[in-house]
Amino acid sequence: MSALLLLALAGCSPTPDAKPAADAAPALRPVRVALNWFPEPEFGGFYEAALADTYKKAGLDVTIIPGGPGVPVLEMLASGQADVALAGADDLLVKRAKGLDAVAVFAGFQDSPVGLMVHAESGLTTVAQIQSGTVAIEAGSPFQQYLWTTQGWEGKVAMVPTAGGIAAFAADPKLIQQGYVTSEPCVAEGQGIHVNFIPSREFGWNPYASLAVVRGAEKDEPWVKAFRDASKAGWTDYIRDPSRADVEINKLNPDMPLDRMTCITRLQAAYVVGTDGLGAMTSARWKETADALNKVGLSVVADGAWLKP
Repeated sequence: MSALLLLALAGCSPTPDAKPAADAAPALRPVRVALNWFPEPEFGGFYEAALADTYKKAGLDVTIIPGGPGVPVLEMLASGQADVALAGADDLLVKRAKGLDAVAVFAGFQDSPVGLMVHAESGLTTVAQIQSGTVAIEAGSPFQQYLWTTQGWEGKVAMVPTAGGIAAFAADPKLIQQGYVTSEPCVAEGQGIHVNFIPSREFGWNPYASLAVVRGAEKDEPWVKAFRDASKAGWTDYIRDPSRADVEINKLNPDMPLDRMTCITRLQAAYVVGTDGLGAMTSARWKETADALNKVGLSVVADGAWLKP
């Protein structure tokens, strides 16, 4: 039997440089997403978009890189170790002022999840009621400086560094602690401690969070729009039903039990959606964040920091 006949029977072409079929699926665009913390519900929408193949349907092969304390995600973005960094708007503005060429394209959290946690029996419900006592907080951070500057706490309210966890808070019913609605209140609830959470948005500190940031040179590339649209769809699905993503997050971060995630997803939903709509960003909000940072001596500008739809 001739070689040509064998090739024909095998469905092959004798031409060595034969082209692939015209209907072959296009290659997916790799996208590495760097988290600024461990896998948790505050990234739930991004995980849901990956698990549901929403990113793949948009032509993207997304890899989510877990973070942790002090992980320099914006520096990873600048050096090419990541294509998308998830960060806070305040951090982005500070780094841009130092020369970082990066632009925000999607806000995972419309409202900042940071705030102050107090024992419910204290009766405190607003920051204006706090005129004495001790606050466990990240000393020297822009948030801490903003609080002491705008509330006139210098010489009135003591400060101790927060070491993570709520052991000190649990032991001292008068202690006030910086926290995130995506963390400490639900840890306290799990230990039977009743708390009030005072969101920072109520006293003028409201930078976007879980903010998807890309390199400035790439902000107009088609894959960026595809990522933004798919992420919005993922967050919409996660808010509707977080169960699939929460199971995956629990596998990746066993220190985040499912019952705590149920509490977190309940508390964080309003912060994700906000008042402007899921994923949206506005000039007014960016200016508000820049103004807050400038009040504590940081020279930042909001212009050019975000991509308008």
